[in-house]
Amino acid sequence: MWFRNLRIYTLADDFQLPEDLAPALTEHQFKPCGRSELASFGWSSPFGPRSEELFHKIGQHYLFCARKEEKVLPSSVVNAQLEEQIEALEADQGRRVVGKEKQSLKEDLVHQLLPQAFTRFKLTWGMLDMQHRIVVVDASASNQAEDFLGLMRSSLGSLPVKPWFSEQPTELYFTQWLKQGHLPGEFEFGDEAELRDSDEDGGIIRCKNHELTSPQITAHLDHGKQVTKLAVEWQERITMVLEQDMAIKRFKATDVLLDDQDKLVDATPEQKIDADFALLGGEINALFPQLVSLFSDQIGVD
Repeated sequence: MWFRNLRIYTLADDFQLPEDLAPALTEHQFKPCGRSELASFGWSSPFGPRSEELFHKIGQHYLFCARKEEKVLPSSVVNAQLEEQIEALEADQGRRVVGKEKQSLKEDLVHQLLPQAFTRFKLTWGMLDMQHRIVVVDASASNQAEDFLGLMRSSLGSLPVKPWFSEQPTELYFTQWLKQGHLPGEFEFGDEAELRDSDEDGGIIRCKNHELTSPQITAHLDHGKQVTKLAVEWQERITMVLEQDMAIKRFKATDVLLDDQDKLVDATPEQKIDADFALLGGEINALFPQLVSLFSDQIGVD
């Protein structure tokens, strides 16, 4: 269990967790879809389906796992059967089927086909850091993170959060760092970036496995391109890609970090989750203040 993406949200100062968290989560525990349901979404145990624990706590860090089930009906199948029904009805009654009647037929058909539909499951992991008062969701897309936050809000009664953001546009920071040829603090450049012209219809340069302080990159910056994605490394322990909307993608532990982790012999799944979360929570706890500092530095930002 390791988060591959980080979407960070800050909690309001007056937010407090319920004293007894388990019952609040149990009310919104995952239940499989019924025969006529398109989707189901709820809490699942971080330790897997055999466990009844709906969260895991280490210190001031809480780990959650949301499970989603969706019934998948290919639109081509629905539309083909719908056309057959409409053609038969029009031939039988000598009239055209349009508008609301057509939509009603489609809805009835979907309900008929649901028991035969494919089932797709998806897990969304998230953690609550009460020391730094942040919620971190492992989601590549913002709507997936919002679904997780919505479930947490329904379970807790309220969840006053807002996306973590910088005072200045992130591309100004990214661009300035590359122009200066170094990053503040304990960060180093990675080998990946995206550069765009300020004009919406302008060119886009994407590079991987490339020296970001090379003359080629500098030439693009001198001609007005701005950096909209930037790969960085932190303390030789974590590599990541910083995105324009402050999302963090491809969040990976380096060999240096993994070598520091205790190796569990014959570990149970529960012990493995506990060890992974201890490692992840500790790294995010140490990393987040430095990320805040990174984007708080106003030097060179116009």
